[in-house]
Amino acid sequence: MTHIKTILADIVENASKAKLYHQNKDIFLKYFDSVEQYEALISAGNFKKIDEIIKQNSSLNLDEFIINFKN
Repeated sequence: MTHIKTILADIVENASKAKLYHQNKDIFLKYFDSVEQYEALISAGNFKKIDEIIKQNSSLNLDEFIINFKN
């Protein structure tokens, strides 16, 4: 059985990622085919797919960007 703390940590992590992508839409949108595609992936919580698309279409170091965003 999954512990409640693990579930809460996952929820907070996903909310943080959604906030990151939503607030920086103007930066990330250029890597996607359309606004609808970008927003659908965020709404679905499909952050792995978002990361894949960004990595395929840019030289942006997403991990570094997230670390700087948190600071």
